[in-house]
Amino acid sequence: MDTPGISLCMIVRNEAQHLEQCLLSVQGRVSEIIIADTGSEDNSMAIARRFGARVIRLPWEHDFSKARNHTLQLASYGWILVLDADEALADWKLDDLQSLLESERADGYFLPFIHYVGEGSGREYVTDNVCRLFRNDSRICFRGSIHEEVASSIWSLPGGHIAYAHLPVHHYGYLDDELQRKNKASRNLELIHAALRLEPDSVPLRYALGTEYYQQGQYQAAADLLLPLLEEAPPESGYTADLYLKTAFALQAGGRPVDAESVYRAGIGLYADFTDLLESYAGLLLEQGQVWRAYPLLQQALDSGDTAHKYPSSSGSGTSRTRMFAGRVCERLFLFEEALEHYRQAISYAPDDPAAWEQLATLCLLSGQTEQLTAFTRQLLPALPRRVLSRLVPAALNARAAPWLAALCAAPHLPEDIRQVLQVLLGTLFRDPEQPGAASAGLARMRGDMPDNPWVSGYLWALSCRSGGIAAAGQGLGRLAELPPGPAADSEHRTNTPLSFADYSYEAQLLLQAGAWDTLLLLGRPFGAAHFLWSRLPLPLLRGLLDAPVAFKLQWCADYTGHLQHHSLPGDAAEWLLYAAIAQSCGQVPQLTSADEQTLRQSGSTAAITGLSYYMLLLAAEVHPEGSITATGSIPWLLLVKSVLQSGG
Repeated sequence: MDTPGISLCMIVRNEAQHLEQCLLSVQGRVSEIIIADTGSEDNSMAIARRFGARVIRLPWEHDFSKARNHTLQLASYGWILVLDADEALADWKLDDLQSLLESERADGYFLPFIHYVGEGSGREYVTDNVCRLFRNDSRICFRGSIHEEVASSIWSLPGGHIAYAHLPVHHYGYLDDELQRKNKASRNLELIHAALRLEPDSVPLRYALGTEYYQQGQYQAAADLLLPLLEEAPPESGYTADLYLKTAFALQAGGRPVDAESVYRAGIGLYADFTDLLESYAGLLLEQGQVWRAYPLLQQALDSGDTAHKYPSSSGSGTSRTRMFAGRVCERLFLFEEALEHYRQAISYAPDDPAAWEQLATLCLLSGQTEQLTAFTRQLLPALPRRVLSRLVPAALNARAAPWLAALCAAPHLPEDIRQVLQVLLGTLFRDPEQPGAASAGLARMRGDMPDNPWVSGYLWALSCRSGGIAAAGQGLGRLAELPPGPAADSEHRTNTPLSFADYSYEAQLLLQAGAWDTLLLLGRPFGAAHFLWSRLPLPLLRGLLDAPVAFKLQWCADYTGHLQHHSLPGDAAEWLLYAAIAQSCGQVPQLTSADEQTLRQSGSTAAITGLSYYMLLLAAEVHPEGSITATGSIPWLLLVKSVLQSGG
């Protein structure tokens, strides 16, 4: 196929870091490259000439439109593409491109620009649609000294029309290091203020100034500038939807929630499928505790889906991120099955997202739906990268969820040394928990090949605590400070220093995974109940506690009720709910002291009050077993623990 008849027009200054990537991306998709250099001091122009570009020197006059329009006048092909050096085409298909160029209906095309933000490692992004591909027509030109645009000149043509083309462009100029390197904030403010001196009433320039303040986190200043523009900006302009979003959020962040809600509602009245606006409004309602009002907005955003072709957007809006938000809201509403479905859908959009997997796995484990979790995991095993497995494998070990752990063992990206350790545990300890010797023997053999493997040393220590009885377990606790980090936590090598709760959390995970129940009971005692809170251990471990041997759970409950000071700490509601879960799992009705009851009532957590109410039903059913009051079914105690912790109760 012939190269499309497109002239690439660029202005460049000191862009050697990016220019090659940009020009590589356009090879075979443009017929000529025209670059105006506005004062480079690096080898940018040498790179440009290597790609066959026509290079001209152009004095910088602090006017982006003037510089860009100069390059347009030099274009010789029927269509013009405008890029910056820190932008790159996202694998445009030649057939699709040629079809767009042959269309007689459009004078230009809005292209989806993907602006990567932050540090770059997480690849978070925001999007908007910019007209950068248009006909070579002398009447079509850029306007505005900064945030220049060409769309208004196309719309001023008789019958001028701009269509949308799904031809993405990657933009790296908003990454943190790029913003600092180019000092864009100061440069933009200087140019905007200079332009405003000439056009003080310009709506686009005032919007641009408000946007700069917004991006710098100066929300009060941004709101003061943007709010009056809502009455002046035409609803059909390319930036008015974004104006509503930025104004509302700036008001919200600036401590004006009533004004923010008014703007959100007005914006949604105009742009009912603007997913970022819907999600941001839901966030405001959630801050105010209006959870039931927040959820319908998220459902509306999910029904709208990905609307980045219509509005400025951010990564995951209407899809994965909104699903995660909806799942967390459903948990607050105790709609746990709906929450699970939202997390599943989030993973279907982004199978490599550790946060989505962590939410799904925790909810499944705490609600006893390990089989469903295992089946879902098997479906997506090839897509699970190491960063996801590094969270899921410890969760499966802490929950002692052998079928799920076996599924994870088959993941192709699981490191081989970890796979070997897990296979020993699954083949011996988990299959026959009463015979830990086989696991110890297998791990001892592995230590010869992997003497520095922390997984091996960690489990050998935990198994030694288990097999040596109470005395050996007590001695083992004295050696915890020297134990190297292992599979249960990412901690640095410890020395002979007083152990923190994080240290004990790490050891608790090892001991539970190895089934060293007697030592695990001892673990909380050095701290005393006023310091060691079992509910603050990793949440999957709570499932492991609930599935522990009955003798362990009975002793655990006796230890809990025997600590007279266990209610002295504020915010201890989660600890009592965990105790209630463990007590009921071994056939006991939990005890409730007056201090515990006060803690639950004063926690401010709906989950705590729900647990208290269910306890009252249990107590009534015990006192009147043949009466009309009964407690049927089983309350998801561990999910209540999670809810209390998330609410800070």
